[in-house]
Amino acid sequence: MASELILPDKEDFKIGEVCEIVGVKPFVLRYWETEFAELSPTKGSGGQRTYTRHDVEVIQRIKQLLYEERFTVAGAKKRLAEELSARKPAPKKKQQQVVVDSPPPDRLERLRQALAETRDELHEILASLK
Repeated sequence: MASELILPDKEDFKIGEVCEIVGVKPFVLRYWETEFAELSPTKGSGGQRTYTRHDVEVIQRIKQLLYEERFTVAGAKKRLAEELSARKPAPKKKQQQVVVDSPPPDRLERLRQALAETRDELHEILASLK
């Protein structure tokens, strides 16, 4: 059952706003950023994530795939990539394409940051349980 997404009339959203709109915790959102290449919020100088309206729509679709349609993360990645590529016109073929095996450095940095933040949150949870 797909749910209707109602967004406030603005272009940029902070992580707390997105969590409230979509109904997931911040650590879930940060994890999804590491798993779904289509999800890449910008970060300000203080490290605050800023999501676009498109990002919020993608997050809602990821939630639907995982929670409502019961896809695995791998299955959701594949389905989301198919859906998004179907919306875009196919790019013109170039004569030579370069294949790069390693992820771009900014993606690696986002992964490291998300893992560090998740680790810090887990330490806070552990401390509160003691």
